[in-house]
Amino acid sequence: MKYFVLAVLAAIGLNATVYYAKVEPVQKYSIKSAASGKIISSIENMEGRDSKGEVLIHIDDFLNKQDLINSKEKLSTLKEMIKITKKNLQNAKKIADIREKNYNKIKNLKTKSRVEKDNELINSVNTQNQVLTLLSNLENLKSQLNDQNYKIATLKDLINKKSIVIPKGYLIYKLYLKKGDFAGVGTPLVDAYDTSHAKLTIFVSKEDYNLAKDGVIYIDGKETKYKVDKLWSTADSQNISSYKAEIIIPAPQIFSKLVKVEFKAK
Repeated sequence: MKYFVLAVLAAIGLNATVYYAKVEPVQKYSIKSAASGKIISSIENMEGRDSKGEVLIHIDDFLNKQDLINSKEKLSTLKEMIKITKKNLQNAKKIADIREKNYNKIKNLKTKSRVEKDNELINSVNTQNQVLTLLSNLENLKSQLNDQNYKIATLKDLINKKSIVIPKGYLIYKLYLKKGDFAGVGTPLVDAYDTSHAKLTIFVSKEDYNLAKDGVIYIDGKETKYKVDKLWSTADSQNISSYKAEIIIPAPQIFSKLVKVEFKAK
């Protein structure tokens, strides 16, 4: 009986599902242009090399930078105008208070003529209207200030998007444009890979799902301490009745080689 059990276990081991996966960079990035313009610089010899964290592709932003300078100057002017308007408003309110008090003093006096009372009332109403006009101007200036701040933020974002920087250490796989080319919104610019780690992607069967989740991972026949980093709980749309799994492993010297992956019980 003992030998029968061992034979069964051996048969199971021999019939264990074997998966094959390509060793790929842990993350792939396809950078597309978020702004249009002429390419004024492109470090073309960086293909196949690791990024140094510098500007890899620079889209013409001269007019955007000039617009930014003008917008900042206008912002400074608006801030000064708001200060002046606030001061004028304070003065106008003081005058309006005095005019109103003067009118209230004489409006019931029999010694004052109707003409005198009307003139004082008109003066009071005019100063109140000046206050309202200044309040309206102040709100308009504040609205312009908000619009200008938004424009400056938009310009800064646009200028930033025209300088394509790939994080230091990432592999520059492909550059699509060179100096003098024109980029439109959505034009592919560069493909870059994060090669700090590697990733194995496989599609496990329903029968191996729990084993992939909790079992021991063997790569090329050798036991490892790796764990499945991601395991989708719904079947893949293309690989029917299979479940996508990802395993993160240390970066190899050479990527894209094919490895054998097996899951075994602990």
